[in-house]
Amino acid sequence: MKYCSKCGREIMDEAVICPNCGCAVASNKAGKSVEPDEVNVGLCILAALIPLFGLIYWAVKHSDAPRGAKAVGVTALVSWIVCIVIGFVVGFATTLAYL
Repeated sequence: MKYCSKCGREIMDEAVICPNCGCAVASNKAGKSVEPDEVNVGLCILAALIPLFGLIYWAVKHSDAPRGAKAVGVTALVSWIVCIVIGFVVGFATTLAYL
């Protein structure tokens, strides 16, 4: 027997949907239940603060957890682009101040 990842009730091994809550039950080839791929907000915040972490996380996890890894990777790329744009703006403003 396996358990629903949402409500925790015991369900049959062949079940695709939990009869109690209606949640889809993911399973691997061995028939064991698998946690659904969710976006982790904490990892996205960390990727925004340290973009290199986000890109490395995406490279490592994109095949295991594609949805969560994509969110972290996109957050890292956006953060990196924002940092570069801010750097150019500050550099340009500083150059104009000295002219």
